[in-house]
Amino acid sequence: MKKKEAFHWADEVAERIIKEKGNKKKYVCASGISPSGTVHIGNFREIITTELVVRALKDKGKEVRFIYSWDDYDRFRKVPKNAPKEYEKYIGMPISDIPDMFKCHNSYAEHFEKELEESLKDVGIKPEFIRQSVMYKKCEYAEEIKKVLNNIKEIKKILDNYREEKLNEDWYPIEIYCEKCKKDSTKILNYNKEYEIEYECKCGYKNKIDFRKKGIVKLSWRLDWPMRWNYEKVDFEPGGKDHAAPGGSYDTGKQLIKLIWDRDAPSFQLYEWIGFKGGKQFSSSEGNALTLKECLEIYEPEVVRYLFAGARPNAEFAISFDLDVIKIYSDFDQTEKIYFGKEE
Repeated sequence: MKKKEAFHWADEVAERIIKEKGNKKKYVCASGISPSGTVHIGNFREIITTELVVRALKDKGKEVRFIYSWDDYDRFRKVPKNAPKEYEKYIGMPISDIPDMFKCHNSYAEHFEKELEESLKDVGIKPEFIRQSVMYKKCEYAEEIKKVLNNIKEIKKILDNYREEKLNEDWYPIEIYCEKCKKDSTKILNYNKEYEIEYECKCGYKNKIDFRKKGIVKLSWRLDWPMRWNYEKVDFEPGGKDHAAPGGSYDTGKQLIKLIWDRDAPSFQLYEWIGFKGGKQFSSSEGNALTLKECLEIYEPEVVRYLFAGARPNAEFAISFDLDVIKIYSDFDQTEKIYFGKEE
């Protein structure tokens, strides 16, 4: 009996990337998350979706740069349920500048970053990590920020198409972290169309800065994402169904990257949420956050990969921790035997 040719969903995505981006020698595939709390197994879906596509491209003889972005220059928005209530005083600060509540890492963000980075090694995933706090503080994006600030009128038109309330006339697509209190409770007083911004903060501090020299200016998410697509020359990046919704950040991002940088958006793959069998979807802020490390206490690394690789990204599924675990191991063993020709 002739064996059927193995064709996985990641192969389909890889072929689509080559068709959309051209038959190049090297491609850039990206993924990332804000480590604003526990990075749970649901977040892992984005990482492994990218990694499986990276493998598929390599199988086709392509070179691939696989980057994983830690969005740790994002503001601390709310206190997760597993954090002390006193952390409310840090709301508005970059999560990379907040102390680690577990007192074992240099910052709140680094605690969650390192935990995932170690677990990824166990499942054979080794991306190039980029910390956005480092990039922004080193003023690496100064030229990109200038381009954004000089296209505000056109940017507002795009974003207003998807808003019930139009953006204010004095709206700027950036956040400035105050040099004194470190929070983003700031207001822009003047921008000189080059690199100089004057701002004041609710804490009373006021200053004029050159954002080529002071890395306290961060693009808002809707601009930050397409900016990095251009900066890193990204060819593929997946996103959750919230980003993929009409008017979502991918929808506006592909219009903004064309407007500002005259570049097409990366090839995209929507992925669905996952959850517990018989339970809720994973959520860091709700304290319902099983980590990859905890999952590996039940499932071997190969079986974890098997669970995610076996479901198309746009299909929901739930991870089981009951008697189904035995069946999943049995299914994995049978799949392995079929792959290696031990069974039909």
